[in-house]
Amino acid sequence: MSQKISKKSKHNKKSKNSKNYKRIGFIIVLILLCFIIIKNKSIKHNYEKMQIIIDNENITENIENPLIIEKEQIYMSYNDIKSFLDNSLYTEEKTGLIITISDKKLGVINPEEQTLKINGSNVEVNNITLKKDDVLYIAISELKNIYNYEMEYFNKTNIITIDSLNKKCIKAYAKTNLKIKKEKNSLSTNVGEIKKGNWLYFIGEENGFSKVRTQDGIIGYVKKNSLDNFINEREDFIEEKKIYKEEMAINKDISKEEISTFEKRQNIINLILQEAIKNDKMYVKISYNGENNFYYERFKIEIVPVLKECGIEVKI
Repeated sequence: MSQKISKKSKHNKKSKNSKNYKRIGFIIVLILLCFIIIKNKSIKHNYEKMQIIIDNENITENIENPLIIEKEQIYMSYNDIKSFLDNSLYTEEKTGLIITISDKKLGVINPEEQTLKINGSNVEVNNITLKKDDVLYIAISELKNIYNYEMEYFNKTNIITIDSLNKKCIKAYAKTNLKIKKEKNSLSTNVGEIKKGNWLYFIGEENGFSKVRTQDGIIGYVKKNSLDNFINEREDFIEEKKIYKEEMAINKDISKEEISTFEKRQNIINLILQEAIKNDKMYVKISYNGENNFYYERFKIEIVPVLKECGIEVKI
């Protein structure tokens, strides 16, 4: 009788162990399936909302107004251009002229005539400004020559990228087929993918991951060791500091000059430029003993790019 009970007990134990193994196996399979689903789950992109990336920073959530594609142009609101591309952007109240400035370029937009001048020369443009819902927009696709950037629009992802041509750019190639992760985490959702041998932009390294941007503008992360063949497309532009002797300088005192309008300031700037070129001077020293007001601040901003494009340094 005891032997029968013992055999039955052993059989029950085996049966119980078998069930436990099955349960453990089922849990392991379930965990693996969850891992695979999580690993391969792609984020649902909101392609309806246009994204804008400036120098590898997604500023979409920070802009006041959405970008507009219309009349074969890409438009950004005046206030957003002032915030992210040119903090010296200015509209002259008397004339309505919009003045935009970069390192070596001074652009003048006439919204009424839909024209653009860069450093005094007319540039052919189409529909450079647009007003919508009482918001003024400027075609950033027409401002590339002023700000010296490269801009692309990717219809597939509805992303606009703007890259300064004065900033470093590195490309790298994928060692294997890669999933681009949303976060610096292998379990993070995928936001894109790239096939072995294809290139992407390398932004930097963070906690064992490489931050990258795909060819269609998506920013994400891949494992640090999954890239090779790094190529510097561009280096950071560092302007060489020049030292000029006193005899190479031209001294100009504008204290008595009338500088209350853009046109008057430009007339003075052009006279200074012509004098510097005529006398073969590569250095201009500006002095001003008048009131340090808004118009003088504008003069300082506006003279630099005009003279700098001609290789003439300005000291104010």
